[in-house]
Amino acid sequence: MSTNNPFDFTKVFEQFDPSKVAEQLQSTFNMDAFNMDAFNDTLKGKFDFDAIKASQEKNLALLMATNQTFADSSKVLLERQAEMLKQAMTEATDAIQALASSGSPQEAASKQVELIQQAYEKALANSTEISEMAQKTQEEITEKVSKRLEESMEEFKNTLTNIA
Repeated sequence: MSTNNPFDFTKVFEQFDPSKVAEQLQSTFNMDAFNMDAFNDTLKGKFDFDAIKASQEKNLALLMATNQTFADSSKVLLERQAEMLKQAMTEATDAIQALASSGSPQEAASKQVELIQQAYEKALANSTEISEMAQKTQEEITEKVSKRLEESMEEFKNTLTNIA
């Protein structure tokens, strides 16, 4: 029986040599020819690392703010859905009682159609309300991110202008 299993992962790294990989990468990118000191000297005094740090802090603050907005909105949305469910259960109980107290079968059928119509309209109104709440949150977050993106691009442009 042959022991040549093509799926034997124990042998995958037998021929792996990190130093050869490093040599290959270095020769590919020719890092020896790249003079890092000259690169650093070119940027010295021109590249404002404090501005980059401040920009990234603003980005992080935006991330935290949008996460908080999303969490707050999700909480409000879930609370509203719970209220809607509670109200729907109350209305269903009332509807069952109304149907049970109906006199004739024709009266019960008429009442049932009326209740179905009311339930449909209420469900439609509730889904519209939930949709609008979610859309409002999305628009608020999108507006904040768009504004920060514009600011960030302006900051980046200013940084590049200072280098040149």
